[in-house]
This record gives sequence, structure tokens and C-alpha cells, in this order.
Amino acid sequence: MADPNRIPEMISDFPTWRRVPQLADLVEIFDAGVQVCAWRREIDPGIEAYLSALNQLENLQILETLSTTKQPKLDRLQEAPGRAALLEDLSWLGEIVCELLGCPEVGLRLARVGHAMCPGWHVDRTSIRLVCTYQGPGTEWLDNQSVDRCDLHNNQTGDGSAVQAATGEIVLLKGALWQNNGELGAVHRSPEPVPGAGLRTLVTLDPLWYL
Repeated sequence: MADPNRIPEMISDFPTWRRVPQLADLVEIFDAGVQVCAWRREIDPGIEAYLSALNQLENLQILETLSTTKQPKLDRLQEAPGRAALLEDLSWLGEIVCELLGCPEVGLRLARVGHAMCPGWHVDRTSIRLVCTYQGPGTEWLDNQSVDRCDLHNNQTGDGSAVQAATGEIVLLKGALWQNNGELGAVHRSPEPVPGAGLRTLVTLDPLWYL
């Protein structure tokens, strides 16, 4: 969709986020100053049913490398109705990242946890990361992306201004390693789980390039 090596425009003094109406509009993540770009969608109910039946698997993490011609294996997840739909959806998310970033492969991490993995506000040391929550509360980011990134541990950070991703929502988070983005990066965090609500299942996809 876009050339990741292109020289971007000067970054805006007012970094922001956008929730776009169409999948193709995720290219707005390349706009100067846009740190978060998200697109809401409905996921296959069979995926939700499949994951709900796996609640006994806590603190599970699966790491794989995907290309546009390679489906994830997820060998540690049992065979059951809905598993094939999950694999197909993960493959599709990988294709989105490869097309968007022009990369040959992506690094996939599927995690099922009963705790907040990164509970504090932070900026990833990545270029761009796709995050999708299949089960449980979604990733949170700041409505006001103009906060001081040198003082994210301040107790006042994010008071009353957090935005939360919906189930299945595709969220692109621009990181500090994106070209000319060193002073910025999406300010986000993992949500605190609701007691008794079961596990949270999420996937992150990072673009991979090879010299």
C-alpha cells in the first residue's frame, strides 16, 4: 500500500489518532503525526466460541514467522471447530501488514493471559505494530497523543482520556523507531483484566525486513 522507505512529511506538532471507516483507510497511519490508526470490524463468531473453550490454557504465548503464502500453525492449540477460522483470520492480518508495509514477512505473537502484559503507559520500540484483541478487553491508547513521553509514569497521564479497542478491532500503533518518529510513538497500554471475566487473547504482528 505504501513505501516504508519514503521520506515522510514533517511531523505535526499535534500528534493524534484516527478510527477510520474502511480497511483501505488504514494507510492514514502514514500521515505525519498520526500515531494510532484503527478500524472496527466483526470477527467470525466461531473464533470467539473456539477461544472460549480454551480458557484452561493460561499464560500461553506462541511466536511464529508468517509470509503471505504461509499460514500460522499454532500447534499448541487443540483441534476444534473454529480453529481453522482463527488461522485464516491471522493469515489475513499478516497479509494486511505485508501489503501495508511492503515487507516479505511478519512476526506473530499470540498470547492468552489473565493479567495486563504492559499495564503502564508506554511507547513501543518498533516501527509499526498491528494489535488485535480477540477475547477480553482491548488495547487502550490516549485520546490526547500530545502528552509528554518523557514523563509517562506520571499518575496524571491519561486521566479521563483513554480510548479502548473493541473486540476484533485492527489497531496500528506507530512506534518510536518509525522514520522521524523518535520523539513520538503511540502512547498505549494493556488493560487491566476484569476479575472473573476469563482470559484475554490478543495477537501482535510486526513487519520483518531482511537485508
